[in-house]
Amino acid sequence: MRACGVDQPRAGTISLPIRMPREVTIIQRSQTASLATVDSQSARIDQLTPLRSRALVDDVYDLLLDKLTSGELAPDTALGIDPLARQLRISPTPIREALARLEHTGLVHRAANRGYRVAPPLSLEQMLELLDTRLVLEDGAIERAMRHAEDLLPDLDAAYEEHARAARALEGSGALHDQHRIHEYYAADWAFHQTILDHSHNRYISRAVNSLSFSFHRMRQTNAMGTTDAPVALAEHAAILNAVRTLDAAAAREALDVHLASLTKRATDAAGNPTD
Repeated sequence: MRACGVDQPRAGTISLPIRMPREVTIIQRSQTASLATVDSQSARIDQLTPLRSRALVDDVYDLLLDKLTSGELAPDTALGIDPLARQLRISPTPIREALARLEHTGLVHRAANRGYRVAPPLSLEQMLELLDTRLVLEDGAIERAMRHAEDLLPDLDAAYEEHARAARALEGSGALHDQHRIHEYYAADWAFHQTILDHSHNRYISRAVNSLSFSFHRMRQTNAMGTTDAPVALAEHAAILNAVRTLDAAAAREALDVHLASLTKRATDAAGNPTD
């Protein structure tokens, strides 16, 4: 079908809002301009062109990332370059570049003879490895953060309060299906952990954990747990915060380990693979 002269997406592909590419202002060369002025203007145009190109790729990347992380796209949904280019009314090149970048996040994969598609769910083995990696890294982070516990405490307290506020918002009628509130909840949950990472004063630990964030999103999206464990997660965060208040590094690490072990069990149970 066609509407207003625009191809409609086929079943199995995604529906995106129509967005026109940014207009590029062309500097008109004056016939009376000196050769030096013309050369200067040409140089400015040459410098701006790749910037505009990169900006367009960034726009496409952000647009697709929002669709991928909002829960709108089911695993194995086709992400055809040409259909997307027609829907967005741009050339295929920025679509192709954006999808190549998204492939590195793990949210998109390229299948032989099938093109780009939304990544499949994590396997049980992948899920366990992911959570084990997080345990190793965050244990190191909280151990280092507790060396500056007096600085960590007020920031972690504020992060906990924000997580509690987001959890309360989910208790409203229908909120468990409100994508905006779900995004807020997960952001607040992650911010609690990010606070510990920040206070570890080790950029590489923080960077390593954050590189896993898209994989955690895949794990959450592809099991039945959703945000139904919010009260439990909040209570476990409270236990970590209380341990930090005691200035006992071993207690803080133990509370974090309990939280991540509990998260592993909830996630694997919800995925239909109960653990002991």
